[in-house]
Amino acid sequence: MRPITKTASMPYRLILSILFISVLGLSSKAQNKAFWATIWSINSPEKIDNIIKTAKDNHFNQLFIQVRYRGDALYFPNKTDSSFHNPEQRSYILKGSKFDPLQYTINKLKGSTIEVHAWVPIFVVSPRDLSKIKAQHIFYQHANWITTKQSGVPMKNTEHEGAFLDPGIVEVQQYLLNILGDIATNYSIAGIQMDYIRYPDSIYGYNPLALKRYKESKEADFSLWKQEQINNFVNKAYILIKNINPKIQLSAAVIGNQQKAIDNSSQNWKQWLKDSYIDHVYVMAYNASNKSFNNLLLTIDEIRRDKTTIVMRAWKDKKPYSVHQINEKINLCKRYGFFNLGFYSYSGLVKNHYLKHLKF
Repeated sequence: MRPITKTASMPYRLILSILFISVLGLSSKAQNKAFWATIWSINSPEKIDNIIKTAKDNHFNQLFIQVRYRGDALYFPNKTDSSFHNPEQRSYILKGSKFDPLQYTINKLKGSTIEVHAWVPIFVVSPRDLSKIKAQHIFYQHANWITTKQSGVPMKNTEHEGAFLDPGIVEVQQYLLNILGDIATNYSIAGIQMDYIRYPDSIYGYNPLALKRYKESKEADFSLWKQEQINNFVNKAYILIKNINPKIQLSAAVIGNQQKAIDNSSQNWKQWLKDSYIDHVYVMAYNASNKSFNNLLLTIDEIRRDKTTIVMRAWKDKKPYSVHQINEKINLCKRYGFFNLGFYSYSGLVKNHYLKHLKF
């Protein structure tokens, strides 16, 4: 790292910030190296074998397996213990097979240094293509739980990543807590990661059942009330998981820009860390530009490094995206004291031949 000098392009406040976070980094070096495997990468034993070989060969120590896609399961709900009622159907990606991707991964990595984390999308529940789901699916069984716009129009399955359940509905929260409880009870995992733990956008949240609760509350600001719904769910999930097994880590994939996360999605993840509602956050820093990536890191310079992993883009869109750009981001992370590193996703790492050139 080049010596830090005070220049016109680097204000004194920024210099102090960099020095401060560099000191923080020295006390919490080299921890997690993680990647995420989506449902399309884990629907057969052969695919999972390849994932595990990749993780071992490249010295990853955390593997995030997507066990829920859109209100469906890539595991067996209520496998042996039905203490937490879980009515979700097995995912269409498994094509009716008896294969259990989560258990298979756990078995294959038993005794290794690689942690298996169950990656669970939370409030998003429908695919864009409704022909993929059956009448028993929650999207049809509880259509009255789907979040709505202020006009009263329910969110469509073609909007954003699919239709979302409304976090402001008590029954929605209990339904989802049961799913988390079921996984924690029936599978010997290192952690559970909550994804889509937010509203889809600021224009949603007006489901009549949620509005009734809001009007009965003492909170005057609707945006703050929505934040409370997400905060409370995270806190409940943490208490639930720790009561089942205190060794299970509860984490969340969070939007990198905290202000946008709050304004658009009611996701105040810095508050979760401050109030110990969660063990770890995985910051989705998917910026292609190194400049915007650097700026994002500066906005989170006060958070604890041991409770934070920076997750970098590892895929290409239409524009070129080289492994050199990823390595530059890795260097920026280390410069600011972030030594827990993640890459989304496994398929992007392999398809674009990034792995053998990564310098982490």
